Amino acid sequence: MIKNYFLPKTVEELSEIKASTKGFLFSGGTDLFVKLRANAINTDTVIDTKAIIETPNISDKLFIPLNFTYSQLREYLKDNNINKYLDNIIRLIGSPMIRNRGTPVGNIANASPAGDFVLASYLLNAKVIVKPTNKKIPIEDFIKGPGKIELEENEFIFGVELDIKNDYKFYFEKVGRRNAMIISIASIAILLKESNNKIDDISICYGSVGPTILREKLLEEKVKGKEISLELFEYLASEYQKLSNPITDVRASKEYRKQLVYNLMIKAYYNLKEKKVMNI
Repeated sequence: MIKNYFLPKTVEELSEIKASTKGFLFSGGTDLFVKLRANAINTDTVIDTKAIIETPNISDKLFIPLNFTYSQLREYLKDNNINKYLDNIIRLIGSPMIRNRGTPVGNIANASPAGDFVLASYLLNAKVIVKPTNKKIPIEDFIKGPGKIELEENEFIFGVELDIKNDYKFYFEKVGRRNAMIISIASIAILLKESNNKIDDISICYGSVGPTILREKLLEEKVKGKEISLELFEYLASEYQKLSNPITDVRASKEYRKQLVYNLMIKAYYNLKEKKVMNI
């Protein structure tokens, strides 16, 4: 049962309350209150972050602050004509009500390998901005496993920085047991820049096939300069299948997820082959 509710108005106040009460932060509450009802979290103290006012900005990176919702981000990307392909991921997160309340920062804090925005964050080399210590932590170092993140007792996520990557081909798909409000059995996201049918740059991420998002940067480097072909994507499919470490749960078996790792890469090849370079 919640006995204590705080609404801090400054970074310093929020940090002090979090350290002294061991309370849980929330903005939209789309994850926290579900877990509280399910007794997955044991706390009597919640800390509402919505009075911390911060706006997104664009420099050489895209900064997304805490409290900025998915719906707001969709409009921001469209209005500023950057990374608009992310809409293909965001529009499949939950329902319109969830997107109106839920936040990308909350998805990162939840640290689920099935998290759609976590997948996007790995794809775009996210750095997590931590206050009050002003740390800037790469996403792959920040997320340690399902529900496990790198924060001290007084620290909280202030925002996240993403690379700006326009003029790339993009592919995203997640497999689930229904057509709406899907919690993924497996997912894939790829950004591809090519010239003369050769890979100039590529980012490949899988969700729900291990304890964290699966991305192998050494393998991406290895295929740069290679000619884009079915044979190359079959090689990538086999390598990622070996790297994946899925579990069996109520949604799917580990064997099925392993097969999806291979199949999604092959499907990505045929989809990317037909796509034109565009910022959507």
